[in-house]
Amino acid sequence: MKNAIILATLIVLQANTLWSCKKTEEPPAVIPDLSFTDLVIPEGSTPGRTAAVTFRLSEATTATVSFKWHTEDGSAKAGQDYTAVSDGIVTFVPGELTESIEVPLSSDADLELDENFYIKLTDFTGLTSTVTQLKVTVENDDSYAVELTDDGYITPDSYPGMALVWSDEFNGTALNTSDWNYEIGGGGWGNNELQIYTNSAQNVYETDGYLTIKATKDPNTGDYRSGRLTTKGKKEFTYGRIDIRARMPIGQGIWPALWMLGSNISSVGWPRCGEIDIMEYLGHDSLNVHGTVHYNDNGHKYTGSKYKVTPAENYHAKFHVFTIIWQETSIQWFVDYHRFFTVRPGTVVYDAFNLPQFFIMNVAVGGNWPGNPNETTVFPQEMLVDYVRVFQ
Repeated sequence: MKNAIILATLIVLQANTLWSCKKTEEPPAVIPDLSFTDLVIPEGSTPGRTAAVTFRLSEATTATVSFKWHTEDGSAKAGQDYTAVSDGIVTFVPGELTESIEVPLSSDADLELDENFYIKLTDFTGLTSTVTQLKVTVENDDSYAVELTDDGYITPDSYPGMALVWSDEFNGTALNTSDWNYEIGGGGWGNNELQIYTNSAQNVYETDGYLTIKATKDPNTGDYRSGRLTTKGKKEFTYGRIDIRARMPIGQGIWPALWMLGSNISSVGWPRCGEIDIMEYLGHDSLNVHGTVHYNDNGHKYTGSKYKVTPAENYHAKFHVFTIIWQETSIQWFVDYHRFFTVRPGTVVYDAFNLPQFFIMNVAVGGNWPGNPNETTVFPQEMLVDYVRVFQ
């Protein structure tokens, strides 16, 4: 009987010991996921500006967790556009869900491309992340004072930090066919246009430092003739600042354009190739020009805006400078360096605009958008182009 009591007592003690050990066992440590997003920030002009990045944990931890970080150059350069960091560390204490870092930025007054640098994450301790890099894009928000001459606005042939990679100043006596192609023929060009494009010197020529594309009307037949030039297969570009100085024709049914098409149009077709309309103008509305992109998104889509000038500076009376600043993250449109429109990935299907495009310059007559000429339209009508310049 005594032995039975002792045995029962031992069993109870052992059970209590096991229960006690189980009750005080520590739960497994939480290993949270780290999340963050790429940052886009205006450059600004106020001293002391920083790029502030916030990091978040998926859940609070019961232990201190951390990671290291450092900056790396992209198109933005350390010491010039931002202050480099080589040994940053971010630490989350128990219960904490967010932490932030700041990278000092520099600023200037130059109208330039947006620039970017990278923050690289390493040495994760107590947390995980499937992404180990974020991009900081510094949006240029400076303006540029264009020069106003007697015949209109003009821009310089160089900019800080950029190289002129191609231009045509149209200073010769004949079109440079090493760079330009004539597109010829009629048929409406997809818009029910009326003109027949030719390679005749009556419709396309260079003189006095200008390219002239002239729309004419045959007094006998009533046929309209004009010019359409492209750089397809000869001069094609991806990204850059593009300046085109030009003066427009005028009149109902007159439709000039300075624009670009994707170089792969022959293989993928339009609009899948993408179209960037640097400038379109309707001759019956001499105060407005339009900037537009066309693209494929389960069919043809487009978006754009327009820029209006004063009656004294209308597009027929004076030269104006039509500019796009085109980069991987945006296309911005300017008239005389007044920005009036921007598209970005997310606002449009942008894939086509990360591939090469070629230039087109033409003067159409009639068509779906402007309508046809009428009794008020005077011929001939001329678009004069002073220069086209590409900076990268």
